[in-house]
Amino acid sequence: MIIGRKGAYRGVHYSRRPFFVIDTAFYLKPKVTLDARWAYYQLLTANINGMDSGSAIPSTSRDEFYKLPVTLPPIGEQVRIADSLMLLDDRIDLLRQTNATLESIAQALFKSWFIDFDPVRAKAEGREPEGMDAATAALFPAEFEESALGLIPKGWCVGTFGDLAVLGKGSVNPMDFPTSTFEHYSLPAFDAGQLPILEEGASIKSNKTRVPRRAVLQSKLNPHIPRVWLIGDADKQAVCSTEFLPWMAREGASPALIYCTLRSPSFEAQVRTLVTGTSNSHQRVKPDQVASLAVVAAPPVVASAFAALVEPMLGKVLANRLKAQNLAELRDALLPRLISGKLRLPEAKVQLEDALA
Repeated sequence: MIIGRKGAYRGVHYSRRPFFVIDTAFYLKPKVTLDARWAYYQLLTANINGMDSGSAIPSTSRDEFYKLPVTLPPIGEQVRIADSLMLLDDRIDLLRQTNATLESIAQALFKSWFIDFDPVRAKAEGREPEGMDAATAALFPAEFEESALGLIPKGWCVGTFGDLAVLGKGSVNPMDFPTSTFEHYSLPAFDAGQLPILEEGASIKSNKTRVPRRAVLQSKLNPHIPRVWLIGDADKQAVCSTEFLPWMAREGASPALIYCTLRSPSFEAQVRTLVTGTSNSHQRVKPDQVASLAVVAAPPVVASAFAALVEPMLGKVLANRLKAQNLAELRDALLPRLISGKLRLPEAKVQLEDALA
C-alpha cells in the first residue's frame, strides 16, 4: 500500500508487486491482521487530500493520517469485501487492456497498408501478403510508382487530408437551452476516459461546436499532447469544446480511416509542425493547415476493405469504454457502503453478478 503524499502524487495506490518509495510517498506496514486490499479500499473513502501539512506544496500530514478513524471487521469479512471490489477493478483493467490491444492492432494494420505498403512489397517480391485472404490481397497492386512523396503503390495517388475528411460546422450556446441535456465532449472528459459528460445547458457556460454523427474529434490545442477522439454515434444534442475539430469522413473514406490517420505517429509529427503560439498552453493548429497535409490516398475498394476490418475493432473499443465506466460507477457506489457496513455482501453480490454477466 502506497500513500502519495506530495502535490500531484497524492492519493492511495495498491500494488500487487514489490515496490520502493521515495520521499514523496509513505508506505503502510500493518500492525494488526489486515488485508492490504481492504485497507486500500477503506482509504479510498477517506479524504486523504484534505490532510494538508500547511506547506506551500500540498502535502499529506502524517499526524493527521494516523488520526483517521477505522472500524476494522474480522479478517474473513475484509477478504470477502476486498474480493468483491477487486472483481470490478480487475474487469475494468481487463477492458482497458483489451482496448489497448485493439487500438494497437488497428494502428498496426493502418501502418502496414498505408504507410509501409507491406502487401504491395510482398507482391512485388513474389510473396503472398501476410495476414489477409486472397480476395483482400487482390486489391493491392504488385508495383510501385514515383510520386511527390516518393514511391507509392501503382494506381494510388498523393492527396491531402482534406480529400479524406471535411470539417463539421455549426455552433450553439447551450445556455440558450438551459433545461436541455447535452452530450458534452470536453478536453477534461477526454483526459478522464474518453467518454462525454451529460450536462444541462445551464451548466455549460460558453459557446460550443456541434458534433456530427460519426465524427472524429481532433484537439487543436497543444498538439504535443495528441488528443484524437473516436466517438461513434453522437447524440443529436452532442456538442464539443471549440478546441476540438470535428472531422467527418468524405465519400470513399470512413471514420476508422480518419481516426487512424490522425492517430498515426507520422501524421501527428506533421501536425506538430503547424503550431502557432509562443507557449505550450497556447499552441494551436489551424484546421485549414491540417486539411492541407499530404497523404497517400488508396483506391476506395482498399479503403472499404480497411474499414470492414477495423470498424468492428473500434466499435468494440467504444463499447468497452462504456462498460468500464458503468463498472467504475458501480464500484464507487458500492465502496463506501460496503466499507461502512451499511450494505451486506449478499446484497452486493447480486449487483456484481448482474454487472459482470
